[in-house]
Amino acid sequence: MESLPPLGFLLFPFFLIICFTRILKFQPNKMPPSPFLRLPIVGHLHLLLLTSALPHHALATIARRLGPIFSLQLGQVLTLVISSPGLAKEVLKTHDHVFASRPQIVAAQCLSFGCSDVTFSPHGPYWRQARKICVSELLGPRRASSFRPVREEETARLVSQLQDLSGSKVDISRMLFAHTNDILCRVAFGKRFINDDTTSGDGSQKRNLAAVLTETQALLAGFSIGDFYPCWGWVNSVTALNRRLERNLRDLRGVCNEIIEEHVRKKERRTRCFSGEQEREEEEEEDFLDVLMRVQQRGDLEVPITDDNLKALVLDMFVAGTDTTAVTLEWTLTELVKHPEVLKKAQAEICSQAYLKESGNEVDFRDFVYMKAVIRETLRLHPPVPLLVPRESMERCTLDGYEVPARTRVLINTYAIGRDADSWDDPLEFRPERFEDANRVEMKDRDFRFLPFGGGRRGCPGSSFGLATVEITLARLLYHFDWALPRGIVPDDVDMDEVFGLATRKKSALILVPTVHKGRVVQ
Repeated sequence: MESLPPLGFLLFPFFLIICFTRILKFQPNKMPPSPFLRLPIVGHLHLLLLTSALPHHALATIARRLGPIFSLQLGQVLTLVISSPGLAKEVLKTHDHVFASRPQIVAAQCLSFGCSDVTFSPHGPYWRQARKICVSELLGPRRASSFRPVREEETARLVSQLQDLSGSKVDISRMLFAHTNDILCRVAFGKRFINDDTTSGDGSQKRNLAAVLTETQALLAGFSIGDFYPCWGWVNSVTALNRRLERNLRDLRGVCNEIIEEHVRKKERRTRCFSGEQEREEEEEEDFLDVLMRVQQRGDLEVPITDDNLKALVLDMFVAGTDTTAVTLEWTLTELVKHPEVLKKAQAEICSQAYLKESGNEVDFRDFVYMKAVIRETLRLHPPVPLLVPRESMERCTLDGYEVPARTRVLINTYAIGRDADSWDDPLEFRPERFEDANRVEMKDRDFRFLPFGGGRRGCPGSSFGLATVEITLARLLYHFDWALPRGIVPDDVDMDEVFGLATRKKSALILVPTVHKGRVVQ
């Protein structure tokens, strides 16, 4: 008679079923899909750092394969990538309170004085107060209006420079970046962005504001090992990044302290007793630093503003506004010379406004429907920040049926959203007319198809201020000049390659030939 199998052998399949059931029971909800090739330690970092594609291009390619939401393991950091309007709405509106914080980026921690600016500060009482101050005191309609003379003077200066170069080849990219730097420097610090080094009395080279801010922008645009491997921060010391950050922070403190001292001395020279009307006039002449120094003295602040906080806030206004404004103008002119019929239509609208002929000042741009459509179409195809500043989930939540753990980093690919065929007809075509009709998309699109300035509570508070600079500059350039490509260059030859940074600019400079319209010379 055959012996019976051991009892344990008979029960083993049941044991496996019970264990598997328990594993399924306690397993967290399914994460969004991720690319197959995940390497040890590196995760999916190689997809972004070791390929020739720009990050927003590479992520858009992955989205076409995996769908509008997918996950990446970037070193030690779990990251979600969002590439559709519906999911962007979920993050920026439905779950805005969950995704309202920022990851602690190494360069930002150092150069924004402990992430005490508006862009990188974590969600909390300090950030709410800082944003409120920026919106109400620095970037509100009244304050933006007070800076009209600065925009007008600097735009007239740009036009005058171009008049002297009429008929010649001009590096318009360089001139536009200098122009926006000058405006933002005057608005933020009360002085123009002068890019030369000065020598101190002891013969040593003294770095000035322009050189220091240029280095700050380069550092903030770069990547650090510590951004993807928080426990490996020591690597930054080996690569000398820490020394470079510390040197730039020391320079930032130095130039900011000098500017603050200048402002204090200027205040002390003024008469102490003013009438109410004189006080209002003086407030209207304040730059950002003046305003923040005044707010710093108020007794109703929930969180006191230190001198380092003040420096971080005013630097944030400059860094966030210069490149984004310049690249918008650069890409707009690029698209216009590639589409001469659009250029002629925009010029015809601007030149039809009779009051432009009599004044070099800002006008009511509500009448410039087509020019505004041109700007919007440019921002759709060439968003200045194609991957919005990363967000970080503060708690576990469910997104599109997937469970998102706390402290998950979230990237919203506005480049992919702006070229989504489900949202836009012929999405790769430059067609400003799509923004002209009665259902045109506004800057704050309720359908989240158009996000040049982000959205939700972490959306860019300076969008109106930046657009004011873009509009007056573009209107003047199109009114006073005809624009052509250099001889032998046709529209199809224009290089449209990009360089990823704080703002995504053209890889090669835009070279154009401006020709002055007769009778439209600014004196």
